[in-house]
Amino acid sequence: MSSKSIFPFKTKQSYSLQKRQLPPTITNTQINKALISPPKPLTIVYSDVVKNSNISHTSTSKSASTQDPNKTIYKHIKNPYTEFIFSIEPEFRKNCKTPLDIAKRVFYPDWHYYNNHAQKTQTFYEFILVDTNSIKISPKSDPKNPELITHTSVFIQKILTLSEWGQNPHYFKQFTTSFDLPIYNYFDYMDAWKNTFLFQNIEDRHSWFFCFDKTFKKQTIPYWFIDWWCFYGPIEEILPPPIIEAFNTFTKHTESLTLCPTMLSFFIHCKLSWIMYWDYTIEELPQTIPSLHRQFWTKWWNKYDLSKCTSETILLSLK
Repeated sequence: MSSKSIFPFKTKQSYSLQKRQLPPTITNTQINKALISPPKPLTIVYSDVVKNSNISHTSTSKSASTQDPNKTIYKHIKNPYTEFIFSIEPEFRKNCKTPLDIAKRVFYPDWHYYNNHAQKTQTFYEFILVDTNSIKISPKSDPKNPELITHTSVFIQKILTLSEWGQNPHYFKQFTTSFDLPIYNYFDYMDAWKNTFLFQNIEDRHSWFFCFDKTFKKQTIPYWFIDWWCFYGPIEEILPPPIIEAFNTFTKHTESLTLCPTMLSFFIHCKLSWIMYWDYTIEELPQTIPSLHRQFWTKWWNKYDLSKCTSETILLSLK
């Protein structure tokens, strides 16, 4: 993955030209009889929650890479933080074998979040970030199957603060081109940073390539984005040894920002990239209500030129 891609970035006009399939509303959706089950005693209900989540990666080992004769291959490492989605009702789990099955039962088809506004689709949120020039986005398809988007490149250009929004957060702004739902507010903008990246392909194997764009300028980071970073951002365990050394140098020679993770400041300063994907997991403890969570996996980008980020380049850039 690189910024020089044969796949163009999406334009603002492309969103008004798309034909979007809205999810069925509650009134025209047939009742799923599989949701209707005979009652069980509570002692049984919460003890037989699905335990096998079929997660492809189960290790949180700090061993981030393996060496072959030609190059270093970095592995995904699980983020220690998981995002709570909802408590699992008994009806949600009937005949479901995996956490993904539960999510597909509860959410609209092809949605991976809950929203009571049927027009606030993943595309709606994505367009907010593109229309505000917050990101550039470029989906990549499988050459053998153009309908299958395998991964998407995202270049972060800026993060709008409430001051830059310029009005109360509940006031609306209009998109610059036509769209099904023509307006959005700052709360929608905040939600867009999460829901945009909840797109999933038909094989449930989509990944994201994130990078702070070269045009990203030093700015105040909103607190809500720091929350986003804790889930969607990289963790220190994915960093190769040379980058860890550069990170330590950066830490020693810069002042930490209030409540802003040094890793975030480091990635912004060096315009670094990372790869992320997410999946579902069930969290439960004895005598507690089971809940569905989203878990995040990140890794270092194999093709990054490590010579661009060293202790020496850090010291030069800070002069």
